[in-house]
Amino acid sequence: MEDDFDPYSLPPEVTTQPHALIGMLGLDISNKATHKAVWEAFALNRRTDRTPLHFCHLNNDFQMPPMKQKRQSYEWYIPKGILKSNWIPKYLYHVPALVVLFYDLDWNDSSWTEKKNEVAGQVQSLKTVLGGRNSRVALVLIQSGISVPGEDTGAAEKAATLCTACDLPAKHLFVLPHSDVHLLGYTVRLENALSEIAWNFYQGEAKGVRAHRDFLNKTNHTLLFVRHQFKLGFLNEMRNDAQAAIKHYAQCYHHLLELRSTDTNLHEIRIVAAIVNYKICRLDFTLNLPRDAIAQFRRHIDLFRQRTGPKELIFEHYAWLSRQYQIFGDVFEEAVRTGLPAVQTQHPGFYYQQAAQYAVLRRKTALQVCKEVAAPVSDLLDGWSKLEFYGQRPWRPGKHSLEPPEQQREMEGIKEVQYHEVKEVNHSDFIIPLFSSAISQFKKYRCPRIKRHLMVQMAEEYHQANDSSKALTLLNHVMWDYRSEKWWSLLQSASVLGLKCAFNTAAITEYFGLALEYMGKRLSTTDEEKKRVHNNLLRLLNGVTPEPEPGTSSEILTAATEAWSTLLGAQVSPITVDMTALVPCLEVRASFQKSQYHVDQEVSVSVKIRNTYSCTVFLSSLSVGVSSMSHLDRLVEANAEKLVLPPGQVIEVSLHFVPHVEDVGKKLKVVDVRTQLGAPGSTVVVWLHWSGSGNEGVTMHAASAPAFPEFSVLCRDEFDTAPPLVETEILPRQPLLTVEVSYDTTALVWEWLPVKIHLTNTEASMVSDITINFGLHSSSHSNLEHATQVCSASGLQSDKLGSQVTGFTCGNLGIGEATFLVFYVKSLTSSERAYTLKIEYSVSLQLGGTVVCCPCTYEKTIQTQARIPFQVSVETQSLKFEKLARVANGESFLVVPRIKCTSHVPITLTNSSLSLAGEVYQIGTDAASHVVNTELCEGEMGVDCFCIAVDDKVVANSAVTLGQYVLYWKRSEADSVAVSVSVGLPSVVVEHWGVWVECEVAPQGTVRTPLPLAYSISNHGSHTAELALSMQVSDAFMFAGHKEVRLRVLPGCSERITYTLYPLLAGNVHLPKLSLSVESHSPGQPTSVDPLLARILPTHIYIMPQPKESDQRISLLGNNFSTLVIG
Repeated sequence: MEDDFDPYSLPPEVTTQPHALIGMLGLDISNKATHKAVWEAFALNRRTDRTPLHFCHLNNDFQMPPMKQKRQSYEWYIPKGILKSNWIPKYLYHVPALVVLFYDLDWNDSSWTEKKNEVAGQVQSLKTVLGGRNSRVALVLIQSGISVPGEDTGAAEKAATLCTACDLPAKHLFVLPHSDVHLLGYTVRLENALSEIAWNFYQGEAKGVRAHRDFLNKTNHTLLFVRHQFKLGFLNEMRNDAQAAIKHYAQCYHHLLELRSTDTNLHEIRIVAAIVNYKICRLDFTLNLPRDAIAQFRRHIDLFRQRTGPKELIFEHYAWLSRQYQIFGDVFEEAVRTGLPAVQTQHPGFYYQQAAQYAVLRRKTALQVCKEVAAPVSDLLDGWSKLEFYGQRPWRPGKHSLEPPEQQREMEGIKEVQYHEVKEVNHSDFIIPLFSSAISQFKKYRCPRIKRHLMVQMAEEYHQANDSSKALTLLNHVMWDYRSEKWWSLLQSASVLGLKCAFNTAAITEYFGLALEYMGKRLSTTDEEKKRVHNNLLRLLNGVTPEPEPGTSSEILTAATEAWSTLLGAQVSPITVDMTALVPCLEVRASFQKSQYHVDQEVSVSVKIRNTYSCTVFLSSLSVGVSSMSHLDRLVEANAEKLVLPPGQVIEVSLHFVPHVEDVGKKLKVVDVRTQLGAPGSTVVVWLHWSGSGNEGVTMHAASAPAFPEFSVLCRDEFDTAPPLVETEILPRQPLLTVEVSYDTTALVWEWLPVKIHLTNTEASMVSDITINFGLHSSSHSNLEHATQVCSASGLQSDKLGSQVTGFTCGNLGIGEATFLVFYVKSLTSSERAYTLKIEYSVSLQLGGTVVCCPCTYEKTIQTQARIPFQVSVETQSLKFEKLARVANGESFLVVPRIKCTSHVPITLTNSSLSLAGEVYQIGTDAASHVVNTELCEGEMGVDCFCIAVDDKVVANSAVTLGQYVLYWKRSEADSVAVSVSVGLPSVVVEHWGVWVECEVAPQGTVRTPLPLAYSISNHGSHTAELALSMQVSDAFMFAGHKEVRLRVLPGCSERITYTLYPLLAGNVHLPKLSLSVESHSPGQPTSVDPLLARILPTHIYIMPQPKESDQRISLLGNNFSTLVIG
């Protein structure tokens, strides 16, 4: 029997995807490149979107399988079995549904007649080879052109003649133009046509099978009902009709269940049922019906689970069940790969897992029922893989009966199967791949606990197969998870197996780690077992081979003993056991005594060791590594008397070291802890290594397991409850330099607030390398960094200032000496700020017997609250002190800033000025500020005033920004620094008037005394101005002059109009109102200038009463000229 034959699995032809078989004849792919390209276009690189077909290349001497003689009647026919093993391969590989003859022939070939006769002869020879088979024949002409019969009348006639000569239907003649560019497209179209012809063949074959049903009866031909339905299903599957195939397979399965089964024929029925079930499930998955496939498989298993067969061959039943689950898992996984979604509760992993369990049960039952089997005398299993019918016994081929024909031969055959099962079958080769497949599936669908359970079972299988090294590797992965999740019972079982594997492979490092864990309190093993493992450790420390683990077979024991002897006989290098992830009997915790140390203090590291084993454990030495780049030596305790660990007790060892200056500002960590196991002088040196602060039991995995503080309180064990300090910070030496800082906690926005620092050396030695860093606190908002400026006294005039002053040095200070420094801070916004003052210096100290230069750092944080010192509002006014927003070119007007003090301390306004825009100029060269050296308290207000005008060149009706008002101010304190603040001036709209009006009138008059009044009207425009002037009547005056007059003023000229007023009333009297309008036909001029006159001309004059002396005349009159330019 072949070595790779499995009598309980499916034959390879059953698992092959059936497709219509099309043979290709006439292609010389070895010598003709054209023929090779055509063959590769059909057969190679077939995409999933192409029609599912199977092409085979036929030689000219190919032969069809011989046909059996057709049966005329089934009346006396008794079938020998259910399914013939040669029928499926016949249709898959040997009987093509269609044979396509390829021939190079163009329609315009010069030798058309001769080649036509040659083609006809080849077609007739092909039909002769096919014999009585119903295989179709098609002819494909390979042509160099692209003409088709429908486009060329001569070609159509030749095609019809060729079909007649070859006795082929017209639909079986094809033309394949050979083109490197479009060849694939032509072949795709051609194979679609060929597939229809091939599928018609299988449809005809199915009709022939159906025709046999009329000759069958259920008395003698129950096996044929099964066989014929299977054939119909398979033929429909070949023609790509999955729905019809499932229907016939289901009927086949139904007929199969109706067969009467006994121990004799059960194996054949079982194998055929597996084949049909596989077909149904695979087609259901193909049609995207996973629920139907799962339901069919479960029904299939339920129907055959209780049909165990003969007790002598019970292992065959479990082997068959294992294969069923494995096959369904493969089909399920293939469907998932093609896009079927699977979930965590239903995926192929469950079926692989069950297949592995049945495979284990197969081995177990085989070892039970085949204990006393002897080697067979005869070879009754010859030809087991080449039987005529699926599932039959090789010692009675071709016999499907309810009872064995020869009982003695049956018993001999059973014994030979038993012998083959226990002697020639390697069960581990079946079990381990199943576990591996299941593990990969459960890992894919995130089922970690089931995955770990399967890994343990797989490790047990490796151990069973004498491959303990792989088993130990698997267990190491699993036990880490068991420790983290505190599954102590599972960890105990895995540790027992791990010790066996470590002993078998002489893995001394793993053996020490597992043994120390086995001796711990977490594993609830007996004291005798722990004592035995402890004795083995002592033997190893003394260089003696350990005692074997319980259950070790004699064969493995011999090999393991030799491996241990070889290992211990040589010079054993020191062994390092990583204890970090273990939960051993020795629990170690290293901790700093404090979270912070100054550089001039001694650092203490406390190492606590607890022995949870029932006997005393001895250590030779203890060392701790610290992450100090300057302290490279390990902290060592070599006194073995301090390292004796009584059972159930905790010992504490303190180690000390002095930090280096280079460690200042760094955090030191406990890197690792190492101890040497055993008393001093042991033959084998074993180092136990803990990374970090040591092994904390399982508390290192607290992130993956729930914590209950109540249990820790009840435990009342400081070793379990006190968290270790795994790192400590080395701080600079505590400074003794006296620092006094004085400042105002309320700062004013825009001012330079002085921060005065007074330093006094109260150290015992000279203070050197004093460096001061002062600036905004690092935790301040980023917006404050751009709104805060800090500088020293020498940097007040600098333009590039930031929020920090770093690296400011001030030399050295002798003992008792003092120095004084001033820093300035400016707040550009009103908000609270925090500043950090950091002073670094060095002093000489004696540390560890050596004089070193020790750095010291003084830090202090100061808080300030900035507030606005004053509020500035600016408005524009006319010369009458009236608000205005529109001015004329050249018109003089006032800028009036008002400063209201909001400061909590008095402020002094030292000066002010205007920074005007280019279109604006100031009236008068000696204009000065009105608030110079003005002191304001909170709530007081100062007013400034400047007279300005807008240039004539400004475009009319445009807004002009006047510029800025610059105010210089400081605190009223004597040492305060003056600063400037710029406030934007408002903008005004510039108007353009072409008339210039001047009014000449005395500043005051007297009742009943003539008062001269003159108006000078100038035209500054480019056109002649025609004006209408009128003087309104007033009750306060009589006047002599034009009441109404028309004027024509040429460009650049002026007209003077005079009046003599006679006052009638005393007091602040309203002058007669002058009205001036522009004639409509004057181009470029507004129709009325009354708005202008109301703004620029005086409206009132003060009239004094007459003196008592009637003859007294006012001899002196003052003239006041008011000039306005309208532009």
